[in-house]
Amino acid sequence: MASSRAALGLALCAWVAAAPAAAEMLSLYEVPVRMAGRVEEGREALRVEVHVRRPERLAEHFAGAVVRDDAVTLALGGRDTLPGEPGERQRAPSFVIDWDEKPVVSLHARLVAEQGASPSIDALREFANRAIPHKTLSQGWDLASAVARNGAGDCSEHAVLLAALARSVGRPARVVVGVLLVEAEGKVAGFGHAWTEIHDGTRWQIADATPIGDERGLRYLPLFALEDEGPGYSMALATATQALWVREITILGTR
Repeated sequence: MASSRAALGLALCAWVAAAPAAAEMLSLYEVPVRMAGRVEEGREALRVEVHVRRPERLAEHFAGAVVRDDAVTLALGGRDTLPGEPGERQRAPSFVIDWDEKPVVSLHARLVAEQGASPSIDALREFANRAIPHKTLSQGWDLASAVARNGAGDCSEHAVLLAALARSVGRPARVVVGVLLVEAEGKVAGFGHAWTEIHDGTRWQIADATPIGDERGLRYLPLFALEDEGPGYSMALATATQALWVREITILGTR
């Protein structure tokens, strides 16, 4: 784990471009984090108080969450996922997750040639990362086919392409937007982020195609899934973000 805050330039989207010594860090916005308790290494549950516009909406995702005024108190286990069972919508091609378009179909063929017809979630994650060699913030929620064709993007493009590749091999998948909490030296930093959830046949699993998913000390706070994958997806994203925008996170400590 990196030992300085500068090395935590993770983000909406930060990633390691190659080896840690050659890291290229990018970020869009940092979520204010206030420390009100101790973070002890090795403790799984991290108690947080999330100040959000619609706390009742966020509380629905977490068992035992407590809503108070404009905040919700909850415990993060590290790999928390959104509720819900996979349906046809998480399997089918869509306007955004257009895995039936030629650029993704070509990537699918490469994937199967390398990993077989039923690649693991880790294999999918690693392949999606390699399929986007140009790590850049210049894109803006591109469709999966555009990502496959251009090989460029930030965390949203990584999440969209990974979801498309997962669906192309029969695994239900969805794109999730939330906050990435990074622990280092007893402190926590928060960054806006996007990732993928892939169903393994029993439950949803976090799959982060950006290499930060390989880092230790990460906690994922899911806010919402991209439910509208049609032509109006950008408006749906804006509406969901407005309702669940995180103003501040207070760290209450580990347990």
